Amino acid sequence: MYKNIKTILLTGLLVSLLAVNLHAGRKREINKSFDAKKSIRITTISGDCIVQVGDKDRIDVRLIYTYTPEDNFEPLFRAKGDNLYLEEDMTGSTRGSAVWTLTVPPQTRINFSSASGGFESDGLEGRVIIETASGDIELSGCEDNFRVETASGGITLTDSKGDFDLSTASGDIMVSDCSGIFEIDVASGDIETNNCRGEFELNTASGDIEALNTVIEEASSFGCASGDVYVELSESTDFDLTLSSASGRVVLDYNGQPVKGHFEFTAREDRGDIRAPFPFDHEEVYERYDQDYISKSFTLGSDVPEILIETASGKAILEK
Repeated sequence: MYKNIKTILLTGLLVSLLAVNLHAGRKREINKSFDAKKSIRITTISGDCIVQVGDKDRIDVRLIYTYTPEDNFEPLFRAKGDNLYLEEDMTGSTRGSAVWTLTVPPQTRINFSSASGGFESDGLEGRVIIETASGDIELSGCEDNFRVETASGGITLTDSKGDFDLSTASGDIMVSDCSGIFEIDVASGDIETNNCRGEFELNTASGDIEALNTVIEEASSFGCASGDVYVELSESTDFDLTLSSASGRVVLDYNGQPVKGHFEFTAREDRGDIRAPFPFDHEEVYERYDQDYISKSFTLGSDVPEILIETASGKAILEK
């Protein structure tokens, strides 16, 4: 008798749990359309956002979500003038996920912020501002001004052009097939670029910088506090260039391109190493931060541009 009662109770519990899980996983969908707006501001708690380019005269919004309890979540849609506001409003303890898919005119300006949601877009031609705490960001085929900040997410940018202000506290940033002005900052993570051209200001505190097939079109800098820097040129540069690391290996690779300009290398005399395939014109030892540093330089063909390759306890290397 006891075993029968126990079996009935366990069966009832399993059925109840299954019903709860089925209810929790049930997808709900909302579709709305609006006239075209100059800008869209979308604020989510944990919802992801996908932006697609479509009709020039309208905006389509598709929301799919599984938040439970359902009464704790309310999606907000508000059109005002040239702006559209989309928001996740939550109360109490809520579980689940959401994906907002926006189909917009190509020149629509996007402002997205989220606690833990990610963002993805292809083909936008309007300004993009993104702020997330822990979401990943993917942009491709875009053109304009971009400001992207995430605390612990990664950023991927491909086939785009414009002004790029990208930063993350603890994620990697990867940029490929892009042109423009690049201001990229990482606290703990790597920066990788490939086949990019323009003006570069790349910095990471604890990570590596690798810039392949690079064309320098304005004075640029690549710097690490604790990590390696490797810059490979696909065209000889006429612009000033600085590569630096406090405790890493710093390499400028001309990749067979003509080498010209004034080159200066610095490293700690006792712990650093300087290497170049050309003889040095000048060498000196000086004191910095109570340490002895050595500086070596040469000029080849012209005294411009000025190329600085600096390290403290690593290697400063020029490759032709």
